[in-house]
Amino acid sequence: MPATIAIKTAETDDERDRIFRFRYEVYVAEMGKKPSVVDHRNRVICDELDDGAHLFYAEADGELVGTLRLNLRGHGTFPDFWEKVYDIETFAADFAGHISMTSRMMVAKEWRGSLVSGALLSAVYNANRGLGSKFDFCNCAPSLLEFYEQIGYRRFTTGFLDEDNGYRVPLVGLVRDFEHLKQVRSPLYRMVRGLEHEPETGDWFRRTFPSYATAGTARSLSPEAFWTELSTHLAAPPAECVSLFEGLTAEELSGFLRSGAVLTLHAGDKIIRQGDVGDEMYVILSGVAEATCRKGTQDYSLAIMTKGEIFGEVAFVSSAIRSADVTALTDMQVLIIGRGFFTRAMRKQPDVSAKVLLNLSLLLAKRLRVRTDSWLDAVTNEADA
Repeated sequence: MPATIAIKTAETDDERDRIFRFRYEVYVAEMGKKPSVVDHRNRVICDELDDGAHLFYAEADGELVGTLRLNLRGHGTFPDFWEKVYDIETFAADFAGHISMTSRMMVAKEWRGSLVSGALLSAVYNANRGLGSKFDFCNCAPSLLEFYEQIGYRRFTTGFLDEDNGYRVPLVGLVRDFEHLKQVRSPLYRMVRGLEHEPETGDWFRRTFPSYATAGTARSLSPEAFWTELSTHLAAPPAECVSLFEGLTAEELSGFLRSGAVLTLHAGDKIIRQGDVGDEMYVILSGVAEATCRKGTQDYSLAIMTKGEIFGEVAFVSSAIRSADVTALTDMQVLIIGRGFFTRAMRKQPDVSAKVLLNLSLLLAKRLRVRTDSWLDAVTNEADA
């Protein structure tokens, strides 16, 4: 019988300490990350935002399997870094006292892909409604963008490089925009179905951030619209100019990409950072990127990549630590393909997924051959010198 998931709020110091220890086990012990704020001696992770925060956690048969933090801004401010990243001043001009921030979402490895993440976010959504929040801010890795947008969060500004986590996408949830939750078919809509829609924040958001008025995931578009969007970026059908999709029919690929998300990058954005943990790869739809590797104090250029090429595939396949930086040299559009996305595709479209995996294997073999030839040339030239 499946374990029952219970969502609770930390009320005691023991509960809070249990959460701080759980963070350490997930973030440091399992993922091997090196957070800037950590107590290795006591094996806990906590920071200034934990003071006065609402700490939620998920239990399954008495075991802590996930946690999430909620902070209300009230009439004070968040730390300067977050105020800037989320452009809080723009929101506070009209909605001061109705702003919150969700952070420190962590789920035990064996529970990722389960209902735990959704249950935690649902609890936070209910709390925000009760506490008067109208805008809830968070950020996520590109591989989780489709999940958060399906929940109901929206993009509203450019990404940023987080010291601990690498490239992140800022998001905002409009707590009382029930029509948006309905439009994206958010599971949160079940909580507010039947309540009167409150258009104030939605109307303000569309006026203030017109370029982010529509969602960027395939789920929010018809299959035809999303296919047209990809083809427009590539100036050709994806199967004709992306080797990863070679041999797939338009119908197969359209279905395969139903959970895809397109991400906009700006020149100078470092989408992948050497040494980080990641499980997504990217298809370049437009623009140019460069892969570089640092050895000691020297940076070496590994490749210049353009439309139709992929990067990040090694970590996607093997969960290995990122071996290089990838930086946008121009403004870019990339299609995100995360491990979770691919796992779902394998269940729903095993034949199509097998074709994509074969193409990926051929790409990896080709790149290995090129690197081997390059190494042999270098060794031969050194021997002849």
